[in-house]
Amino acid sequence: MSQNIPNDTVICISREYGSGGREIAETLAQKLNIPCYDKLLIQKAAKESGCSEEFLNEYGERPLSINNLLAGNPFSDTVTMAHSFYSESQIAFDIERKTILEIAQKGGGVIVGRCASSILSGRKHMISVFIYADQKTRIERVMARNQISEAEARKRIHKIDRMRKRHFDFYADTIWGHPESYDLMLSSSHFGIDRCVELITESIANK
Repeated sequence: MSQNIPNDTVICISREYGSGGREIAETLAQKLNIPCYDKLLIQKAAKESGCSEEFLNEYGERPLSINNLLAGNPFSDTVTMAHSFYSESQIAFDIERKTILEIAQKGGGVIVGRCASSILSGRKHMISVFIYADQKTRIERVMARNQISEAEARKRIHKIDRMRKRHFDFYADTIWGHPESYDLMLSSSHFGIDRCVELITESIANK
């Protein structure tokens, strides 16, 4: 860690889908010479818990919804399915929560998503950031990254943002994307990736 930033600083980055939040997180981690826990968090959680990465990816940021339970089978035992889905979602959250707390205790890092800002709320050397962007920029980024049409990009953005919000709002004690939930909110379409990284770094140093 450099830039007069404490070695145990944790930066929690939440993001709209297609805003470039992951790229900002990775660039920030490289600049500060600290780990970026996105896929790495899943790998670490899977290794320490014995669960598969596939399980954590499947349930880690999925919202609890009765529509998910009934999809494809309207005659299913809803109570049984709801209990099963809730249990698996809760298991995934508990595993990731434990891993996030261990990361914070053992050293600094950038953590992407997974309700980390809520889990680590009140921690001295933690800063929470929300990255957003205008719709045009997000659509263009998602189209280019996934090689899909504009209509498909719009649909994917809506779906993933909705999932992230419902998951965060269920497990956190704050609201996804709301100013009161974060220390800093940045528009990547206004500032650009590199300037967002600079602003986050400056905010950490001055906190």
